[in-house]
Amino acid sequence: MSTICPEFTSTVLAARTAPMTVQRLAVKPGDVVHDGGARYLVLNVRYADAPHCGLRQCLTVAALSHADAQGILKPWTMGLAVDYARTRDAIVEAPEPDARRWWVAAVLDDRGRFEGANGYQESADCERCADKPLDPARRNYAPCKAAQSHAWNQVGAWEDSRHRLEAPRTYYVLPVLADTWEDARTQVRELCERLRTIGHL
Repeated sequence: MSTICPEFTSTVLAARTAPMTVQRLAVKPGDVVHDGGARYLVLNVRYADAPHCGLRQCLTVAALSHADAQGILKPWTMGLAVDYARTRDAIVEAPEPDARRWWVAAVLDDRGRFEGANGYQESADCERCADKPLDPARRNYAPCKAAQSHAWNQVGAWEDSRHRLEAPRTYYVLPVLADTWEDARTQVRELCERLRTIGHL
């Protein structure tokens, strides 16, 4: 085993579908996207206006291996105009539903170091997925059906408020399999540190 690129053991790539074709605009955080003969984990998806280009879909990705990195040893952005992306397909491997899967919204500081995270577990008791009670003092819970969306929305809320932060942050949405929140958070911390120091999974 190489001391430069030690084996990656996180569950972020576990329990996935076979490669399938989807519309490019349907690519989501947590997917593994195939592009140019390489495979990349999608860390975040956002939409931004660009001068002279209009609205663009921006995928923040990280290579799955040193070979996939093709010399880019850090997470980077794949941008495509939305009007063009509507006409394009993408090959992805998506995480399969799993009651042990946590979708983690992670925050990295201005040096790319893990700073904190919020987690949402599939099928766990969830207040957001439950009917809203008439009594505001009461809370209803239901099995979570949208853990991925909750994490992605959390990242979006952080990005919308980033102008109020003193230093720029980076935000990832990561799926890991874990029995506890502590284990999921540890896995995400290790993954973020690997991407910071090695630049790929």
